[in-house]
Amino acid sequence: MLVAFLGSALLLQATPAGAADVSSWMSAGGGWAMQREGNTGNDDWIGAMTLTLGVGTTPVNRIVVGGLLRSTTYISQGTDLGFAARVAQGSYARGGWGVAIDAGLGARWYKGGAYGRYPVQARIVGGMPWGVQLAVGADLLSLESSPAREARGFVMAIELDVLRFTVMRQGATERHWRNPAPAGGHVRETE
Repeated sequence: MLVAFLGSALLLQATPAGAADVSSWMSAGGGWAMQREGNTGNDDWIGAMTLTLGVGTTPVNRIVVGGLLRSTTYISQGTDLGFAARVAQGSYARGGWGVAIDAGLGARWYKGGAYGRYPVQARIVGGMPWGVQLAVGADLLSLESSPAREARGFVMAIELDVLRFTVMRQGATERHWRNPAPAGGHVRETE
């Protein structure tokens, strides 16, 4: 028993420590949306608030893949909760100029399903330095069989990603405010 314990302890000591950082996203914003009401066919133009939280592969990579949880509140209607996969440029993940594409499934349990209960959601997010981003997205279809409950909508929001602004930030913005230890370490921008 003692030999097994000592062997395990030696093996653990010989294993090199991992130093991989993950990409992280945490944003909030607001903007406008259009949602089609399935029962009447009317297009409702309303204000929207967005919250996003997610993680991905190391920001050192040229392409970063991850997942996120998103909440979109349509003022006077209700709140969507959704899961999405994200594919982003490494420069986006590091807090600079870049693009991310999100695709996933939302759930909305308000207004009796008149706006579609489980919409397929897609967004394109254009990232700028200092964590500022523009998200443009669409709701398509719905995982329900009723045509009256089909989701059709559009959302556009200006967001601030707090993590792209702080721990992920590097590149040109460091001329004004140095980030001593960005996640993934400093990467020379070649993109």
